[in-house]
Amino acid sequence: MDEQNFKIQLEDGTEQECRAIITFDSDDHSYVLYSIVDEAGNDSEEVSALRFELDENGQMTDFTSLETEEEWEMVDEVLNTLIAEFGDGEEDFFTISDENGKEVVCEVIHRFELKEFNKSYILYTFADQEDMEIGEIFAACYIAGEKGEVQDLLPIETDEEWEKVEQELASLNQK
Repeated sequence: MDEQNFKIQLEDGTEQECRAIITFDSDDHSYVLYSIVDEAGNDSEEVSALRFELDENGQMTDFTSLETEEEWEMVDEVLNTLIAEFGDGEEDFFTISDENGKEVVCEVIHRFELKEFNKSYILYTFADQEDMEIGEIFAACYIAGEKGEVQDLLPIETDEEWEKVEQELASLNQK
């Protein structure tokens, strides 16, 4: 697919430029995975998804939010497949040792910075969910390596930091 930019209207009435990463169809709908484009023309690292229709000129139009958990799971599966096939993905996984010394592979769900604490944070889960409760999410400060990989985890030290991390998680759950 050639690079395709499009605009969506935000709740406040303003328009946001976006760049399509990939479009795909299910039996019922067409979907676009996209990133936000800033004023300088740079893509954000965050990827989101919308439903769309094609107009008579073959342009994407009538963007709507995904409505069901099944849709989000399907989109997540497509995104994970793309990452597995086209990205090296090393920066999205890291290994820790549990309390018994057993190595556990973890998957990064979300990265963010809190400038007021001058730290980087990750939300992560265990990649192999066999022995763990499904859907359990953990948070930590981290030190990134040269390629953005998780080099070291650090504890979140203050109640103020935890409050901001919980706000970030809540904002992700609303998307």
